[in-house]
Amino acid sequence: MDNSKELAALVCDPLDSYLMEGLASSGIKVSYEPAITHDELGRKVKDYDIIVVRSRTKVTGDIISRAERLKIIARAGIGTDNIDLESAEKRKIGIVTAAGSSTDSVAELNVALAVDLARKIPLLNQRSKKGVWVKDTGTELHGKVAGIIGFGRIGQATAQILRSMGMNIVAYDPVKNDQAVRAVGGKYVTMEELFRNSDVIFVLAAFSGDSGGMMGKSHFGISKHGLLIVNTSRAQFINGPDLLDALRDGQVGGYATDVFWHEPPEAEWEKEIASMDSVIVTPHIGAQTAEAQKRVARYTLQNLLDRIQVMKL
Repeated sequence: MDNSKELAALVCDPLDSYLMEGLASSGIKVSYEPAITHDELGRKVKDYDIIVVRSRTKVTGDIISRAERLKIIARAGIGTDNIDLESAEKRKIGIVTAAGSSTDSVAELNVALAVDLARKIPLLNQRSKKGVWVKDTGTELHGKVAGIIGFGRIGQATAQILRSMGMNIVAYDPVKNDQAVRAVGGKYVTMEELFRNSDVIFVLAAFSGDSGGMMGKSHFGISKHGLLIVNTSRAQFINGPDLLDALRDGQVGGYATDVFWHEPPEAEWEKEIASMDSVIVTPHIGAQTAEAQKRVARYTLQNLLDRIQVMKL
């Protein structure tokens, strides 16, 4: 990097100090504003070559249109649905992510949520603390079929754990990695086959604007009664009102999610889903481990510095 042209970076969300220290030691002027509002970002973005965001900050087309110097948007995470990629591409702004940084933490959460659903642990915990000491029969995961939608890094890591617990793996992904699916004794199937045969479905696919609403009434209608669903990707993969109907009649026996259509829920149907005994909700904690936070900062920093070198900034 040519230090005669000092680059300025704005970090817009809370991140491990490793990232800021690494940027500064590389000769980049860093502004850390983890609570910056959308309006404030719109006013300040013109002064920066780099902005770093997590999921809270939305880099909209309007923000990008005001970015006079912006060369790189770094997403400290794996998804990019909070960035207007089309606007960024038109302005030739590079996009950097931290792909792979949260794989282990999200895989562990996926399995924890599946066990919680199958054994009704949150519900029984609540009852027991209230003095309602009544047993309730759950179900085992061993011997059951796990359907994984999205067989990338997180899907593969989740499948490895589930396989060690005795689950049978089927996967759906338009991009197939035959070696990875064979490594867990699984196979690729169509979306219809996955819904017909799975006891637990894990929604782990990467999200884009074209992915919304891919699961709904037609899928729930062909699934096994009492299907369990774990979603740590994006709520928008699922038609919410259709899911509510399926939960009400028991066709979907349980839904565990780390993501919601609005966070926190806004629509009445969202609030009803969140309040149901058969639903487990966590507040987007997939990467919220001490280890993952450090990896996110490390991966983002390295990928960002690599991109600066490639772009010769």
